[in-house]
Amino acid sequence: MYSRKFANLLIGLLSLWAIYSILSTAFGVFVVFPFRAVEIDGVPEGRLHSIRLAVMGTFAFYGTMHLLQGSKEVYPMHFLKTFLFFLGLMGAFFVMRDTFEGVDVVWTEWSLVVFWLWVALVLHLASAPKYRRYFSKK
Repeated sequence: MYSRKFANLLIGLLSLWAIYSILSTAFGVFVVFPFRAVEIDGVPEGRLHSIRLAVMGTFAFYGTMHLLQGSKEVYPMHFLKTFLFFLGLMGAFFVMRDTFEGVDVVWTEWSLVVFWLWVALVLHLASAPKYRRYFSKK
């Protein structure tokens, strides 16, 4: 369905955005996704909490997997898709919470949630093995 070339293009573009954001922050310009400059205190609170909880969720996932299965080699693609999945999940939580509390949520917040979940799905599909062994003994 999704090719590895498309996933690599997506990763490359997001990596370029991250590099741009880091460099612009070094010069005092704070950029939030997608290419919007804000003041240092202008980053929406829900986004900050989503990132914080996505990092914690990713750590909890890998910590639990280590405790259950021991140390295993993990590819960077697996880390990326796990983090982006948690970013979309936590973003959805905060957008829904704000909606239920009566806060006027702009459509771009929902589109970011959908975008991060979509990227995580593309990475998952692109990194899946071609042939799964459904009936093998473990």
